[in-house]
Amino acid sequence: MDKIMSLFTTIPLGLLIVMSIAYSHLIMNNYWLPATIETFSYGIYGIGLVLSWWFNRSRVFFMITVLAISQVALSDLAAAIAIPAFSKIIYSVICLLLPINILIFSLVKERGIFNFWGLGRFGIIASQMFYIALAVTSNDDTLLNSFYQEPPLTVDMFVITTIPQPAILVYSVAFLLVIRTQLQHYSYMNNTFSVVLVASMLALHLKAAPLAIPIFFGTAGILLIMAVIQDSYSMAYLDELTGLPARRALKEELMKLRGEYTIAMVDIDFFKKFNDTYGHDTGDEVLRLVASVLKKVGGGGKAFRYGGEEFTILFPYTTSADAIPHLEKLRMAVEKTPYAYQKRQTKKTKRKPAVKKLSVTISIGLAERSEKNKETEAVIKAADTALYRAKEKGRNCVSK
Repeated sequence: MDKIMSLFTTIPLGLLIVMSIAYSHLIMNNYWLPATIETFSYGIYGIGLVLSWWFNRSRVFFMITVLAISQVALSDLAAAIAIPAFSKIIYSVICLLLPINILIFSLVKERGIFNFWGLGRFGIIASQMFYIALAVTSNDDTLLNSFYQEPPLTVDMFVITTIPQPAILVYSVAFLLVIRTQLQHYSYMNNTFSVVLVASMLALHLKAAPLAIPIFFGTAGILLIMAVIQDSYSMAYLDELTGLPARRALKEELMKLRGEYTIAMVDIDFFKKFNDTYGHDTGDEVLRLVASVLKKVGGGGKAFRYGGEEFTILFPYTTSADAIPHLEKLRMAVEKTPYAYQKRQTKKTKRKPAVKKLSVTISIGLAERSEKNKETEAVIKAADTALYRAKEKGRNCVSK
């Protein structure tokens, strides 16, 4: 339920709602919209293409490419083409193919742009353009029958929208598949793709309104640029395995510390045994389990992935005496959260392997800033020494 709610409380959806409200206000009050908005939208696409290429985000690159091509195809410049078949079919074609392309490029893996894999994705776009060009120039309606055939729906969707019924069905399926992917693998990028689908459908629905296409396609471009920036930030500052802030983020936080503070070093007990006995996949799951508990630290503390099986917790403006109760709560919470291990079922195994609960515990060492330990490096070293004392005491305890 939390994942579902998170889909409706995100920056991409919020920005789209704000843009929709602002656009509706301008239209209802007959405000003049400058034609330069269309030029500005192409500038957004250009920036998005450069950023996605620079940060190697091929999915965003090809999605922006499709948005830009679609806008050109629906523009007055394209409408000036003296081929009746083009004007007749292009809106229906874009309505159907745009959600398909957004879905395809949201599901593919990041494998580069100007390489073998990228060439194949350029080919996907080029083949569609070739098909449309062939149908239009040959004036062969049979090539485009699928864009006109309406399924036998009981509701006349043209009362609600000019988007063809097949396109509405495609949009619905694409949206559900993107949402399913988001629920399985939550990320800012995946969430953006679902909102881009909504923005593009809204643009096509409002096509007859002034500058609706460049405004909402451009909004989709802005959302994709934000996703690239956010994704790059996450790679630099967040640990991919646990989702906690990584070592780089820790270093920056340490530079901000002033006055009194406490640093705790956390280590998973007998972690090597998990890897050696049950495999590295199980070790990774144990790391995620511990990280999920450490995220909930109270007392103003913040958890970081330090490296290996070690974590760091910072308590700004907090003495070690005040931090200990919160660390004890964490220790007990980890102890009460065993990992459910299940051996993988093989073809030879007829019965489903039984679930085995593995006990997971942590040892914690902490130190506070003092006259002896004035610098953060010295406080971390003192916390590390306290961690070794916790290990010597028998593990699964807090030591200072």
